[in-house]
Amino acid sequence: MSDNTKRGIVFGLILLIILFALGLRIDHPKSGLRNALGSASSSVAVYWHHSTVSAGEKIVVVTDKPGLDPVLAIVNNVNTDYVDIQTDEGFQRIPIEKVRGSLVMVFPFVGILLGFVGI
Repeated sequence: MSDNTKRGIVFGLILLIILFALGLRIDHPKSGLRNALGSASSSVAVYWHHSTVSAGEKIVVVTDKPGLDPVLAIVNNVNTDYVDIQTDEGFQRIPIEKVRGSLVMVFPFVGILLGFVGI
């Protein structure tokens, strides 16, 4: 392995550690809204970890439904104690502390591989 390759790997790891410390997270959603390339369970979601959201924002959330969490959703309404969201199952009201964060991007088809592994 060349020195440039080693430097690139080390730089990438340091960058990931810094982004993780700032709140960037990666998760494999089990349900939620579909995108143009398939279902939420066939993808991997990258999101900023926080509970401050606004209406119209796409988020990653926990609904406490066995086998369906985490969920990709869209925020319809925000109150001080709860958030109204829209998922593939319809509209739900969840406590604000169940919000994991705001969606940054989705990597389609990677979730299929993770599903085979059991993650």
